[in-house]
Amino acid sequence: MKNLKNIKGVIILIALTIICSCSVMLFSCGESEININLEDLAKVIGEKIDLSDTIRYSDDQINDYFGITKDDVAQIIMLKEMDVLKPEILILIEAKDKETATAIEVKLKKYKDTILNGLKDYAADAENESRYYMVEACEILVKQQYVFWGINPQNKEINDIINDYIKNNK
Repeated sequence: MKNLKNIKGVIILIALTIICSCSVMLFSCGESEININLEDLAKVIGEKIDLSDTIRYSDDQINDYFGITKDDVAQIIMLKEMDVLKPEILILIEAKDKETATAIEVKLKKYKDTILNGLKDYAADAENESRYYMVEACEILVKQQYVFWGINPQNKEINDIINDYIKNNK
């Protein structure tokens, strides 16, 4: 009888050890690391969203727009609508780390606020009013060290393409 109690105790101890080990493994794993080639992602987006009327901005132009320097990023692509009256932009960034990605997100939000304030002044015009609501609805995505933002009437579709790309390329 005494041996049976000892065996039960050992089994309970083993079970608790296994449960604790599994819990630690689940919580420590977290989100799996992603590695994205932004050129490839831009190509995939371009196959589904018309980007033909865009031009690619240089590192210096990106710095002028957002204050994002070469030192902040590992990769960056910015495509801007050629029509200067349209605020449409697609920007794909791999920051050097997660903290820099957060700082870049803040810079993009400030830029978004600047656009919204500018459009608000001209919102009496129906076209500018619709642009205002389009920009306001465009979400900035941050995934680990990556930051994505599309000011585009198809922003939701762009974000879906990005999320699918990440899910399929882990």
